Amino acid sequence: MAAAAPGAVLVTGGCGFLGRSLVIQLLRQTSDDIRVLALPHEAVPSDWPVERVAVLRGDITRREDVERAAQGCHRIFHLAALVGDGGTHAQHERVTVGGTAHVFDVALGQGASVVLTTSVCAYGDAIQRGLCSEDTPLGKPQGPYGQAKQGQEKLAWRFRDQGGQVCVVRPANIIGPGSGPWLLDAAQALRQGLPALVGGGHGNAALAIVDNVADFLVLASRLPAAQGQAFNVHDGLPITWHRYFMDLAGLMGAKPPRSIPRGLAYLGASASEPLFRRFMPGRRPPVTREALNLIAWDNRFPTDKARSLGWAPVLDYPQILRAIQVDIQARGL
Repeated sequence: MAAAAPGAVLVTGGCGFLGRSLVIQLLRQTSDDIRVLALPHEAVPSDWPVERVAVLRGDITRREDVERAAQGCHRIFHLAALVGDGGTHAQHERVTVGGTAHVFDVALGQGASVVLTTSVCAYGDAIQRGLCSEDTPLGKPQGPYGQAKQGQEKLAWRFRDQGGQVCVVRPANIIGPGSGPWLLDAAQALRQGLPALVGGGHGNAALAIVDNVADFLVLASRLPAAQGQAFNVHDGLPITWHRYFMDLAGLMGAKPPRSIPRGLAYLGASASEPLFRRFMPGRRPPVTREALNLIAWDNRFPTDKARSLGWAPVLDYPQILRAIQVDIQARGL
C-alpha cells in the first residue's frame, strides 16, 4: 500500500453545512493545503483563501472524480452524502454508500487515512430503547438516511480490517447557521404553525454545535488513539426539544411550537412516507419515522469517549443562538 505524501487533505462535502465549518477549522488549526470536492454548480464560500483551498468539481458517485481529488492527499475527511430524511432508498444507497465505497477504495490504494462522518441515526431504533454508547448494537434503521449511515459504517470497518486507518464520527443533532433540519426546516414548520414537537418535546435534544463538531473532526484526525474507533459527538447540553424550539420561535418572532401526541405522529408517518417515496421521491414527507426517532424520544448518546481524547465544546449555547439569530435575519425566516 503506497503512502501518500503529507501536506494535503481532502474534504468531500466541504461546501455543505458541516463541511464549511470543517474547512475553517482546518485553516485555523493546520498548515495543510485543503482540497474540497464540490458538485459542478455548488456555491463556494467567497472567504476561502485560494492559496490554501483548492476546489475540485466532481461527483462523489464517480470513482474517477474521487481519485482525482484525493491524489497525493494523506488524509480524507468524508462528509459528502445525501442529507435528510427525504429521497428513496436507492438514491441514498447510490450517493451515500456508493460514494463512501469510492472513498475507501481510493484511500486504501494510496495509504490515506479517513475520518468518516456518519450520524447517531445509525443507531436506528436502539435510540428508543435508551442509552446508545458507541458499542451499542445498531438497531433497525428508521429510514433510508439511517440505513445508508449503517452502510457507510460497514464499509469503514471493512476498510479497517483491510489495514486502513479510519475514525468514525457520529454527530448528534447539529445546529448552527444554515442547518437544514434544525433551522431551515424547523423555521418553516414554525412559520406555518405546524406541530414541531412530539409528546411535549421533553426529551433531551442532544444538540451539537457545528463548530464544535468540526473541531472534534480535526482533533480525531491527528490522534492515533482515534483510529479504528467510533465516537458520539454532541455538546452535552441540558436542552430539551421543547426548550430549543421555544428559543428558535423566540428568535423568529413566531408563535410557540405546537405539539402532537407520539402515536398520532407515527400514524402520520406510516401513512405519508410510502406515498411520498413512491410518487414524490423528490419531496420530503411532512413527517418521517427518521425524524420521529430523534424528536419523539430522549436522545442519550454518551460522549465520554470523545472527551477522553481531550476534546471539549468551545462554543456554548448562547453564542450559537446569537449566530442563528443573525442567520434568521439575513435569510428573512
